[in-house]
Amino acid sequence: MINQINSMKFLKIIFLIVLFFQNLLSFSQTENEMEAIAKYQLGEEAYSNNEYDKALAYLEQAKTIIGSKPKLLYLEIMVEMDKGFSSSDRVKHILKKIEAFEKSSGIDSYSQDKKMAVAKNKILLKEKLNDMMLEEQKLAAQKQELEDNIKKGKANFERFTIDDLPMGQTIEEFQKQYPNILPENYKMSKTKWESGTEADLIYACHSKSIGFENKENFLLPYNSSTGAPIYDTTIHLVLVKNGRVVGFQKTIFYYNSKGQGTLTFSEATAEVTKYVEKFKADFESYGNKSTDAIPYYDYQNQWSWAISDTKGVHLYSDNYVDEKNQKRWKSSLTLRVFKDYK
Repeated sequence: MINQINSMKFLKIIFLIVLFFQNLLSFSQTENEMEAIAKYQLGEEAYSNNEYDKALAYLEQAKTIIGSKPKLLYLEIMVEMDKGFSSSDRVKHILKKIEAFEKSSGIDSYSQDKKMAVAKNKILLKEKLNDMMLEEQKLAAQKQELEDNIKKGKANFERFTIDDLPMGQTIEEFQKQYPNILPENYKMSKTKWESGTEADLIYACHSKSIGFENKENFLLPYNSSTGAPIYDTTIHLVLVKNGRVVGFQKTIFYYNSKGQGTLTFSEATAEVTKYVEKFKADFESYGNKSTDAIPYYDYQNQWSWAISDTKGVHLYSDNYVDEKNQKRWKSSLTLRVFKDYK
C-alpha cells in the first residue's frame, strides 16, 4: 500500500515537472513570436517612411526568429522593389527573394492577390534583367573597343617617325648614313625649348643654305641665298640632344598664290584639316582626356600629341592672306617629331 502511494506521488511530480516546462516553452514561444511581430511592424513603419535599409534590417531580424514566412517575405520583396534596381546584380538579388517566397512554408494558403503581385513583378524583373544584360554586354564591348583603340594609338605613336628615319643614333652615325639630310658642313643652333646643363639642351641642325622665317621655333624654311620658300618635302631639320639624334622636321606641303601647287586657298586649308584628322585617328586622340590614347593639345595653328619628357609629334600650319590683296596667299603644314633620350 505504501509503495502504491509513493508511486502515485512520483508520477504526480513528473506530471507537474512536464507541465511546468510546457508552460515555460509556451511562454518562450509566445515571447519570441511577439518580438518577431514587433520587428515586422517596425519594418512596415520604416518602409512607409521610405527608410528601406532600416526596414530590411528589421525584417531580416524577424526572419531569424520565426523563419521565412510568406507574409514577411512578401513585404521584403516590396521593400526591395521600391528601393530600386539600377544594376543586374540588384535584379538578381530580388529574383532570389521571389524564389524564396515561392518556396516558403505556408505559401499555398497565402493571399492569391499578393502571390499574383509577386508573379507580375517576377516577369517584369526578368524582362528588365534581360535588357540590362544586353546593355552591359554592349558597354563591355565598347570598353574593350576603347581599350583596343588606346593600345593601337599608343603603339602607332611609339613607332612613329618621319620617313622611317631612326632616332637615338649619334649625330656622327646619322650624318654618315644620311649625308643628303645632314651635310658635312651643317649649322647647329641652340634652341630655347629646354634649359639646364649641356646634356639637357636641344640643338637644331640643318644645312647652312637653309634659313627660317620663324627663327625662334625653326619654322617656315627658306633658301638663305635666294630668300625663296623651300617647297620640297624632304627633311630640313634634325634635332640633337646630348650628341644623339632625337627628332626631325619636314614640310608636308606648301601652297601659294604664285603657282606653287594647284589648290586654292580654301582647298589648301582643307588639306590642313585632313592631315590633323588623320593624325588624330592614327593616335586615337581627339581631345577627350578620358578616351585619348595620347595627350592631345590644340593651340591656334599648332596641333600636338605629346607625352611629357618622352615624345611629341607636332603639326604647325601657316595660313596667310594679304589684307590688301586677297589674291596673294600662302598655306603650309610642317611636321616635327621629337623623342627624348635620357
